[in-house]
Amino acid sequence: MPSDPASPLPPGLLGEAALALWGGIDPAREDEFNDWYTHEHLPERVAIPGFLRARRYVEALRDPRLAGWRYFTLYEVEAAGTLRSPAYLRALETPTPRTLAALPLFRGMGRMGCAVTHTVARGTGGGLFVAELGPLPGEAERLRAWLATRASPRMMALSGVLAVHLCESDEAATRAGLGVASYREVRTGTGRWLWLVEGAWIDPAAALDACLRALGPATAQGADAAMSLGMFRFLGGLVPDQLA
Repeated sequence: MPSDPASPLPPGLLGEAALALWGGIDPAREDEFNDWYTHEHLPERVAIPGFLRARRYVEALRDPRLAGWRYFTLYEVEAAGTLRSPAYLRALETPTPRTLAALPLFRGMGRMGCAVTHTVARGTGGGLFVAELGPLPGEAERLRAWLATRASPRMMALSGVLAVHLCESDEAATRAGLGVASYREVRTGTGRWLWLVEGAWIDPAAALDACLRALGPATAQGADAAMSLGMFRFLGGLVPDQLA
């Protein structure tokens, strides 16, 4: 499992790859959407071989610096091949009636298959900071090294921070889920890299400030200027052993 070899802390994410989804929702049908997500969709996905854990979050803060995403979901999977597996693609091609009704309720949906290139943790946080960012042409190696060896240890030294992860877009894994029956009526975007920080934070506004300070040098380290941000609190999660 990817991790910082210089760190004595155990790895955080459970697999070598992940699937991330984020965006808004039709507020008039939010209760219906959440009932479907909690009681049907998460169990269905976690039952697929290779899916190791699902975690779902809701926005914790309204702030003009944030992108305004309402929800964020992270599926941790064994490897990138899990997101192209026959079992997963079969689930995407045979959505339930509730899935077909619920997915179009997303607004500004992002969906991205990822390679986990850095992960370190001392626990699991109830708060989550998300930065969608990416490198300038030719700067991926430099930015990745800075995030893993400089920004991550700096974050982990802060009070309340419990885990830091870097998930980089895997185009093949993302494309495997496009054009399938589940998403045929749903417009989805994607991302580049996701920088995730988990924390035990009482004050999400102060946590946002701390995370932004840590990312302040990113453009000098090879990141482009475009960055979208989210601040979330944990809603619920599921692992295969918890399925009935």
